[in-house]
Amino acid sequence: MSTRSLKWAAIISFIISMVVLIGGGMFAIKDLPPYPGKVVAPGGKILFEKADILAGQDVYQRYGLMDHGSVWGHGSQRGPEFSAASLHLISVTVGDFLAQEQYQKPYEKLDDLEKDLINLKRIREVKTNRYDASKDVLTLTPSQVKALEVISRHWEKTFKDGETRYGFLPNTVPTEVERQQISRFFFWTAWVASTKRPGQGYSYTNNWPADQSVGNVATPATYLWTIGGILGLLIVLGIFVFFIHYFGLWYGPTKGVPLAEKLIDMPLTPSQFRAAKYFLVVILLFLVQTNFGGLLAHYTIHPASFWFPLVANIIPYSWAKSWHLQLAIFWIATTWIGTAIYLAPIIGGREPAKQGMLVQLLFAAILLVAAGSLLGEIAGIKGYLGDAWFWFGHQGWEFLELGRFWQLLLFAGLIAWLVIVYRAVGHHIRLGHKDEFTSLIWFYMFSAILVVAFFGFGLLYGRGTHLTLADFWRWFVVHIWVESIFEFFGVGIISVLLVTMGLASAKAALRVAYFTAAIVFLSGIIGTAHHYFWYGGPAFWLGLGSVFSSMEPVPMFGLVVRSLMEYRSIRQEGKDFPYKWPLFFLVASSFWNFLGAAVFGFLINLPIINYYEHGTYLTMNHGHGALFGVYGLLSVGLLLFSWRGLVKKAQWSDGILKVCFFGFNVGLFLLTVGTLFPVGVLQTWTAYQHGLWLARDASFFERGMVYFLGNMRVIPDLMIIVLGVLPLGYFLFKTYFHLKATEIKEGESVWKRLGVEL
Repeated sequence: MSTRSLKWAAIISFIISMVVLIGGGMFAIKDLPPYPGKVVAPGGKILFEKADILAGQDVYQRYGLMDHGSVWGHGSQRGPEFSAASLHLISVTVGDFLAQEQYQKPYEKLDDLEKDLINLKRIREVKTNRYDASKDVLTLTPSQVKALEVISRHWEKTFKDGETRYGFLPNTVPTEVERQQISRFFFWTAWVASTKRPGQGYSYTNNWPADQSVGNVATPATYLWTIGGILGLLIVLGIFVFFIHYFGLWYGPTKGVPLAEKLIDMPLTPSQFRAAKYFLVVILLFLVQTNFGGLLAHYTIHPASFWFPLVANIIPYSWAKSWHLQLAIFWIATTWIGTAIYLAPIIGGREPAKQGMLVQLLFAAILLVAAGSLLGEIAGIKGYLGDAWFWFGHQGWEFLELGRFWQLLLFAGLIAWLVIVYRAVGHHIRLGHKDEFTSLIWFYMFSAILVVAFFGFGLLYGRGTHLTLADFWRWFVVHIWVESIFEFFGVGIISVLLVTMGLASAKAALRVAYFTAAIVFLSGIIGTAHHYFWYGGPAFWLGLGSVFSSMEPVPMFGLVVRSLMEYRSIRQEGKDFPYKWPLFFLVASSFWNFLGAAVFGFLINLPIINYYEHGTYLTMNHGHGALFGVYGLLSVGLLLFSWRGLVKKAQWSDGILKVCFFGFNVGLFLLTVGTLFPVGVLQTWTAYQHGLWLARDASFFERGMVYFLGNMRVIPDLMIIVLGVLPLGYFLFKTYFHLKATEIKEGESVWKRLGVEL
C-alpha cells in the first residue's frame, strides 16, 4: 500500500468518525432526559420546579462535588455515587411505605412471600414514568414524596454536619437553600436512572446503576452488543495483522546518517535556551501532582484525616482530586509545549526573529493560567466567588475543573504555541520540498493543530447546559483529546524523533504514522460512545461504543511491537547511544499503551462488564495506566530528549535516569496491578451481587482486604515520588546551570551548524 493511500485512509477515517459521533450526538438531543417544569404531589401541590433542579446542578458543580463523588458513574470513584445512593434511599423508603400501607409493618418484618409481593409493587412504583410531556409536569406517588423527604434530610445532614466516613468536611455545602437544591438534583438523577424511557422497557440511563430492588438489571442490548464488541476486536485485529505483514509496514531500514550525535554538540538558539525553563516548571508541577495523589490515597483509607490535622481541616477531598487531575494535564501539556519549541528550529532550519521573546511571553502566560486556575478552584470549592464561580472558580467537571475564564486563556495560549512553533517549522515547509520528511513535518503540525482544536470542544457547553449534553461535549476533550488526539500527536512527534535520531527512515516512519492514525481515528473517536452508555443517552450508543471501543486495543498492540523494534534499534546503536534513556521512556510508554490503555481499557469497555464495573476502581485503574503510563512516560521521554540537547555532554547522568525509569515503571505496575485492580474487582463483584450503591458505600472501603490494599498503596506511591519524581527533579535543577551556549543567532541556519541537509 502506497504512502498516499495510507494518507487518504487516515483522512477518510477521521472524517467518517467525526460525522458518526457528532451526528449521533445531534440525533440524541431529542431523547435527553427531561427536566420537569414542575414536580408535584398527588393532589397537585408543587414540590419543586425545573429551576430548583438546575440550581442543584450548579451547586454540584460549584463545590467540585464531581471530584468527591459521581453522578451516573462519572466523577470520583471514592466518594458516594450520589445518584445510586439516592436511588437506594428511594428503594428503601418506597418499600417501607408500601409494606406499612399493605401489611401495617416495616419491610424488614415481612416474611419472604410478603417481601416478594412488595418487591414487585416497588419496581412498578419506581419504574412507571408519570411525566406528562404535554404539561411538563412530573407527578410523584405518595411513597415517592416520602422518599423525597428522606433524600432531603440525608443530604442536608451530610453536607451540613460533614460525614467523616466519606471525607466530607462540615459545611461542604454552606447554606440550607443550596443543600435543599442539591437534594432535588440528586432526586432527579435517581428518577432518571430508574423510571422507564417513554415507549421502552428500560430507564433513561439504560437501567444503570445495577439495583435489582428497583428493577435495574442489564438490558438485552447490553448482552447483545457485548458479543458485537468481541467480534469487532477479532475482525479488526485480523485485518490489522494482515496489513502489517502483507504490506511490510513499520519502520524499515534506518535513515543512514543519524542526527543524534550532532544534536549533542550543537549550540542553542535563543528560543531553545528559554525553553529549558518550561521543563523546570514541569517537574515542579509533577511533584505537586504526585504528592496530591498520595494525599488522595491516604484519604481513601483515612477519610477527612491526616497526620497533621491542619491539612485535613483545610484541604477537602475535592480540592486534592481537582489539583491531582489538573496538574497532570498541565505538566504533560507543558512538556509537549517545551519539546515542540526546542524541536522547531531544528526542523525548520533557522531561528525566526523575536522567537526567544515570544517564548518568554508564552512562559509567563502559562504560569498565569496555571496559578490562576488552581487558586480559583480552591476559591470556588470554598464558596468565596459567589456567582462568579463558573468563570473564575471550579467549573465542576472532572478533568475540566478550571473556570471558563482560565479555560479561554489556556485555549488562547495553545493557539499562540501553534503560531510560535509554525514560525520556525514553517521555514522548512515553505522551501517546497516534496520528500517524505517534509510530509512527516506536515503530519506533525496537523497533529498539533488537532491538539488545540479538540481542546476547544470543552467550550461548547456552559452553566445550566443539560447534564447529558454537557457530558457529551466534555468527553470530546477527556476521551478524544486525551486518548485519541494525544495519541495522534504522540505518533507524529515520536516519528519525527526516530527519524531525527537516525533510527528510522522518513518514508517508513510516515507510513507507520498514517496507518496508525487511520485506526486510532476510527476506533478512538467513535469509541468515545462507550462513555455515553449510562449517562442519559439513547441505547444506540451501546452498539457504537461496544464495537468501536473494542477496536481501540488494536493499534496499541502494534505500538508494543514498534516499541520492541525501537529497543532493538537502541541495542544496535550500542551502549554509547546518547538518547538511550529518553528512548527507553518512549518504549515504556508503548508498553503502557498496551497494558494500561488497551488491556485495562478492553476489560471494562464491553457493555455487560461496564454495566457492573462503571464507577468502580477498575475505571481508576485504567485511568492511571493510560494517562500516567502512556502520556506521562511519553512526556518524560520527550523532556529527556530535549534536555539531552540542551545541557552539556559532561553533565549527563544515565545512572540517575535509570533509577527514575524503574521507579516510575515498577511503582506504576504495583499501583495498578497490586492495589487498584484487585479493589476494582471486589467492587464489581459487590455491584453484581448487591448493587452499585453498596460497592460505593463507606462500608465497602472499611472491609479488611480493601483497607489492607489501601494501606499498601504507600509503597508504589513512594516509589513514584521518591525514586521517580525527586531524582528527576534533582537531575534537571542540577544540570540547568550547565546549559550549552546560545551561539546560533536569529536568522542563522541551524542546519549548517548541524552539517546536514534536511
